[in-house]
Amino acid sequence: MSLILKQARSDALADLGGGEHRICEGCGTPFVATQGFERLCPVCFKLDRGYDLYAGDKALLQLQEEYRKTNKELETLRTEHLALRTKAAKAVRVLKSKLSQAEADLRQGTRGLDRQRVEQLIRLCHPDKHGNSKLATAVTRWLLTQRQRVQR
Repeated sequence: MSLILKQARSDALADLGGGEHRICEGCGTPFVATQGFERLCPVCFKLDRGYDLYAGDKALLQLQEEYRKTNKELETLRTEHLALRTKAAKAVRVLKSKLSQAEADLRQGTRGLDRQRVEQLIRLCHPDKHGNSKLATAVTRWLLTQRQRVQR
């Protein structure tokens, strides 16, 4: 873009003044109300009065349609984003719960033990099979405690 064109665009934007940004009651697109009383965008105003639309009006109409499409797409993306955030938050809660349980299992020494394995170990080291030794009795007591923990 040439320097002259950039300056002309800048001047044109400055000429818009400090109008109030509003939403058109006719089509729902934003526009700048320069007079303070407008409730319709320039295109809807002309269509409402039966005036002809000129090239600039038609260009604005085309931009308004692009705005509507883009805004609809944005709302769809926001909805999808919210759904993904909700799903991610739920997954994080589940993972935190599993992590807490795994940490608790590690502290208790039951990780990797299931009820069937504990029952097998009890049968293997029961004091009756080892002459009622103190070691067999202590290990069997520990295994009985583990059996209660893995039932959860």
